[in-house]
Amino acid sequence: MNEQATLLQIDLQNLSYVAKARGQKIDIEKIWDYFNGRDSEVLMDAFVYLIRGDDFDNSKFEAKIDQLGYKIRAKQAIKSYKGGKAFYRNTNHDVMVVIDCLDRLDSFNKLILMSGNGDFADLCKYVRQKGKKVEIWSFKESYNPILEPHADKIHFIDDEDFLYKRPSVSVFGFNWEPQDRITKPK
Repeated sequence: MNEQATLLQIDLQNLSYVAKARGQKIDIEKIWDYFNGRDSEVLMDAFVYLIRGDDFDNSKFEAKIDQLGYKIRAKQAIKSYKGGKAFYRNTNHDVMVVIDCLDRLDSFNKLILMSGNGDFADLCKYVRQKGKKVEIWSFKESYNPILEPHADKIHFIDDEDFLYKRPSVSVFGFNWEPQDRITKPK
């Protein structure tokens, strides 16, 4: 086994939730370029865990992910309603993440887990007990500190890391971000 052999697992739902709350989107290609270009590892496998739904189409996004070299693990989300509000069920990928990791345990020396979900603490603990390195990438907003004792490195994602850049638009000589509001003068 290559000493730099690395397994990359991206809990896209966990990351996207925070990115969306920030008004941003995850740039999956930046993630691929970053980890595939580091001298510290060789990606043996790279997984993206995502959901599919009847009321949205991921096909172009999934084609891009596949073309980059990721393996896709998708679950069919079920749309439900409670109190008149729609929400999705069946969106948790924790078991699939654990199975994929344990299934490949003999083929990597480092796990890069992109999720702040504390449910992965036992997995990270087990992987380290088996002599593997564990690197966590998460937003501060979704990071559970229960992961800390079970990781060799923890990185917090910021606006410069793996997010699409918002273009600045010039309107009448003034630069503004697309999310800014334009109000009429009184």
